[in-house]
Amino acid sequence: MLKSIFYPTQQNAFIWLSSIYLLFLLYIGKASAMSILFAYFLETIVIGIFNALKMLWSILYGKSKKTDFGLILFFLLHYGMFVAIQSLFGFSLFGMEGTSPIKEPFNIIENYGIILNLEDIKYALPSIIFMHLGKFITDYIHQKKYLEFTAKEIMFKPYVRIFVQQFVVILSFFFIVFGEAGIIAAILLIFFRLIIDLCLESINKNSKTLDYLSEKLENEKVTKEEIKKQLIIFTE
Repeated sequence: MLKSIFYPTQQNAFIWLSSIYLLFLLYIGKASAMSILFAYFLETIVIGIFNALKMLWSILYGKSKKTDFGLILFFLLHYGMFVAIQSLFGFSLFGMEGTSPIKEPFNIIENYGIILNLEDIKYALPSIIFMHLGKFITDYIHQKKYLEFTAKEIMFKPYVRIFVQQFVVILSFFFIVFGEAGIIAAILLIFFRLIIDLCLESINKNSKTLDYLSEKLENEKVTKEEIKKQLIIFTE
């Protein structure tokens, strides 16, 4: 089963390419440890944008009702508040680092502007966007997954995944700042994210990983097929 998770395939190609590109940027000095950290921190917004696009695609071409457009607005407002609270916490941590450009955590929009204007973020951030764009086109649209899920089912999908993602980012931050292991911590962050993303990507329809997890989680209250559907929605 490990081979089915970590072996490079057409399905997980964008995850591998994104990680390899970030490692290459570190190697040639075009990205610092903090810029890699900020790129993964900004991924929260990228995920939200593509989740809204998935909802829109499901409404326009899938099984969702045309009256579900309001769900996209609700998601953007709710997710925006979630990102704002998360940003306050993140900016408070980043401000602890003496050389960090973040000084005042409550200036959320200004702080995002500072991050986006960093010299090496222009190299690191496109890698994250490229990964999600590639997955959106080749996986969600090409495989017509918008016919399988409604906008309502997709709406709350990112939250648990974002929690895992940001936990890894915050943990890496402490290694970079207080452990004084900048480049090593950045490399570990890329590898940790690669492992997490590959594991999540492996949970797809008819996969060995999905069968294994659904068998382990099956109980008297929830059937194997119901667990499969929830796992697929969670990792979509």
